[in-house]
Amino acid sequence: MHKSFVLKHLWRVHHRGMRLARSDRYNAAHGGGTKTGTRIRGVATMAISHDRRGFALEATLGILILMSVLIVTVYASAMAAFRGGRTDYTKQRSYYAAEAGAESGMAQLADALEDAVLEDGEVSSITAPTMPGFVFDSFAVTKIDTVKAERITDGSFAGLYALTQLVDVYSEARAPDGSTSAVVVTAKAQAIPIFQFGVFYEKDLEIHNGPPMTFAGWVHTNGNLYLSSNSQYFEDLVTTPNEMYHHRKNSHTTLTGVYIHDASANDVQLNFDSRSTPDHSDFRNASDLAFDNRLKTNAYGVDSLTVPLPDGMDPVNVIERRLPGTDGALEIQAKMSWKADWYIEVPVNSMPNGSDFCTQYVSTRAAGKILPNAATCNLIFDLEYDQFRDGREGNFVDVLNIDMDELFAWAGTDSTRISEILYVHFTGTGPDPQSDGQYPAIRLFNAATLDHPITVASRHPIYVRGDYNSGAWQPAALIGDNVTYLSDNWNDANQQGSAVNNATSTTVYAAIMSGHSGTPCDHMDVGCSSPPYGGGLENFPRFLEDWGGETLFYRGSLVSLYFPQQSTGAWGGHYYNPPNRDWAFDLRFQDPQNLPPGTPVVGNVLHTAFRPVF
Repeated sequence: MHKSFVLKHLWRVHHRGMRLARSDRYNAAHGGGTKTGTRIRGVATMAISHDRRGFALEATLGILILMSVLIVTVYASAMAAFRGGRTDYTKQRSYYAAEAGAESGMAQLADALEDAVLEDGEVSSITAPTMPGFVFDSFAVTKIDTVKAERITDGSFAGLYALTQLVDVYSEARAPDGSTSAVVVTAKAQAIPIFQFGVFYEKDLEIHNGPPMTFAGWVHTNGNLYLSSNSQYFEDLVTTPNEMYHHRKNSHTTLTGVYIHDASANDVQLNFDSRSTPDHSDFRNASDLAFDNRLKTNAYGVDSLTVPLPDGMDPVNVIERRLPGTDGALEIQAKMSWKADWYIEVPVNSMPNGSDFCTQYVSTRAAGKILPNAATCNLIFDLEYDQFRDGREGNFVDVLNIDMDELFAWAGTDSTRISEILYVHFTGTGPDPQSDGQYPAIRLFNAATLDHPITVASRHPIYVRGDYNSGAWQPAALIGDNVTYLSDNWNDANQQGSAVNNATSTTVYAAIMSGHSGTPCDHMDVGCSSPPYGGGLENFPRFLEDWGGETLFYRGSLVSLYFPQQSTGAWGGHYYNPPNRDWAFDLRFQDPQNLPPGTPVVGNVLHTAFRPVF
């Protein structure tokens, strides 16, 4: 029944009852007849009773109407809230999608930093992720300002410097219902290279040079530090998280010619160590007073520096050969053999002297790279058995000579020929004229001028004959089991027995990563008596000649993370006379464009700012 009809009907009943009630009161007042009055009063009584029932019905219906209005209002509010909540929900979904897009962009940035250089092409190739139901209307990664070298102050790489590029990642996502959200994340894209030290040792570092040695650049070891010399000069920070001892590791010999620069570049003599000054507060006071705290040990709370290699990776794997089907993602990321654009396996057992070298070896190039023909290849490479004697190893060397001039002449400026990372591995055993066992190695020569950046790597020893990269400078590295410098005056014929060459001053510009031989134990330890000396930093790059006061001028970065695996001969001074050493860190490595190809690098991306875009 329609609500207006009910109300009209109730109004009529109510109005009729009121008229009857007035009539009943009139008759009573004027003495109306009993019969008639009785009838009229009955009618009036019935009308009054009917009026009361009508009023109750009216009140009930009013309440029902009010409740209906309330229900409609609540329903409308609920629907509005539902629609609003649904809108918020879909808006949130698009917001989270936009945020996920930005996170994906930063993950791709970290991958692009594996070579330490964030190229424009790498930035432009970073794309939005694929998310079912969502569309990225806009996605962009933009570099801000230029790369800066900055010290890392916290986290697992605290103490190292990073080559930092600020980057904005803009991500705008649209949900299936059409709602959109956008965010901007500003991040630090940090490349943390291993070639950032003058010297970095993972194990104990011993420096006991005879002829003068001057070193400019940060010197750090994660082990103990042993300093003793009559002519040793450090021009920058010297640090260890352990102890510094002013004597040799293999004996208690203390020479007093160790100097460290203070903040004003004055040479200040070292006259204390962790044993003579065991209290940390006293040690700090002594170092602050003498060197302006540029010599730091565990007394300062120095931490071990984390090697910028993949977590869980044994550092020696950096130089190991490829193992297809065995190597996992970490090995493929870290090994120089996998990074190489030219990978060579030399089967020495099938290559007699004078053979056509290039038809025998196994040579693999990266996609888009080509190999030289046989004639050109034989100009670049030449394998010789027992060619000269290495006095330290007590072996004649089976040497793969690589003529760098010929390599660069063939490559020219052709990108399909240029090799930036060359890796060599030897297999099998070949002829042994001296009957002293196989000792294969690489030797680089005619390398004073490098035409483009190059890193040469191997799990075997590397020899460098003559000046290296001393002309028009190029980013370069030598990464191997060990590295030996042969002077410009080197002659194989003079290194056949106990005789040695007379060296001449030589210049080398290259980062070096190789193994070092360490003294096996500290003579002060229980059970360690007169241990053999490992050779120290002064023999980290090795020598075989009589340098007789000539100088080895070196600029680069000396890094040792492991002990040699192939060249295990003990150090001894009887087979050579050392050079004067003018060594320093090459500051050009602080520019990511100047890092050698394949430099081990950890990419790290940090949020610095986050904001939604409305």
